[in-house]
Amino acid sequence: MAVDSDCPECGEATEIVGVDDDLPTELDAASSQPQGERAHPGHAREMAREVLREHRIVRPPVIVHSLARECGFDIRESHTPGKLSARLVCNVIEVNAADPVVRQRFSVAHELGQHFLHTRHGDGPLAEQEANAFAGELLVPGQMLRSSMEQTTDTRELVRLFKVSRPALEIAAQHHKLNDRLS
Repeated sequence: MAVDSDCPECGEATEIVGVDDDLPTELDAASSQPQGERAHPGHAREMAREVLREHRIVRPPVIVHSLARECGFDIRESHTPGKLSARLVCNVIEVNAADPVVRQRFSVAHELGQHFLHTRHGDGPLAEQEANAFAGELLVPGQMLRSSMEQTTDTRELVRLFKVSRPALEIAAQHHKLNDRLS
């Protein structure tokens, strides 16, 4: 795909994804990104919003495990994925049993992103970044974050409300230009 081209799926401009769209643990993949290739985080986020609309999810927290089951997936904790936080095998999402619950939730959302975006782990860092953008928007949708911030801007309360890690909340707030309101 040419530099500065539009996404063939949604028509939005493509962009190189970086700190604003990735959890800190995922940033290493971005540094190996080939020159000229573009991720489509806007399309991934729109796909996440569409999934939320279809499943009539309108307030936090998004119960991502139930959502995955509604989409036909079984969720299983595993002690064998090694360094992986999760993996999708047929209709089973295996999550690393050693990971904290908020990481498991993000991992399930990431795997759902790969499913809805028709990508897989072997597709490279751009596919991973798009799945991260999907997961972030699925767990902390901009509209829900804005609405919740009318009640509180306390980061700890919002982390508890959305059941996400602090970095995931901060990235979502930064993307939706709400980070200056966090306290």
